[in-house]
Amino acid sequence: MLAAVRSDVGKIRKINEDFTFLSNLYSNGKLLAILADGMGGHLAGEVASKIAVETILSEIDPLVSSNFSIEQMGERLKEAIITANSKVYEYSIENDGCKGMGTTVVTAIISQEGVLLAHIGDSRAYIIDQKRIKQLTNDHSLVNELLRNGQITIEEAIDHPQKNILTRALGTDKKVEIDLSYINWENKDTLVLCSDGLTNQITDQRIFTEVHNNHSVEELANGLLTLANEAGGDDNISIIVVRNEEG
Repeated sequence: MLAAVRSDVGKIRKINEDFTFLSNLYSNGKLLAILADGMGGHLAGEVASKIAVETILSEIDPLVSSNFSIEQMGERLKEAIITANSKVYEYSIENDGCKGMGTTVVTAIISQEGVLLAHIGDSRAYIIDQKRIKQLTNDHSLVNELLRNGQITIEEAIDHPQKNILTRALGTDKKVEIDLSYINWENKDTLVLCSDGLTNQITDQRIFTEVHNNHSVEELANGLLTLANEAGGDDNISIIVVRNEEG
């Protein structure tokens, strides 16, 4: 598998509150990718995303190369995210400047056969093949709830004034609900994990086109980052790209 990661502050923000991790290949050929988009005001979001990613990594890293089944690994991944939730929540309670902070998180344990995904919030995972782009995650946001309930249209959702309100995030409450899924993928398919600094700036179709216009994962990650900044760069932008292809 080929992989690349990019994270950028964007054109408007002074601090990058996103935090990412992309492993090298483990002994069994798997990859671990984690992306978090923090929130909570000056510095707090940066703290939340960093705690979340580092906790998940410390909990799950020793297990990725194990012989666990998908079900067993899924349970371990959920436990790691629950631990991260507790650490972020406790830190926010104990530190005045961090009250109410939280973060999105999308985590992927990736093999050539498939992708184990866990996520909270509105950071996304996509899979792109030769014919289409498919969003694998469901945004935990107010606007997405309104859209799913038919209260607003897709066009209204694009520039909705409450677009940034999350219905679920890591670290904002003692307990957290985690979406977990497993997706099979084929040779040459591409996985994209990203914060909303990308998806609020460019369309899914533009991501699809960019995947097929770039020959390497590095070019793809750079290209997506450039497009988001050229479209305004209103937020921090983080992207992890993995292609199911041998180097």
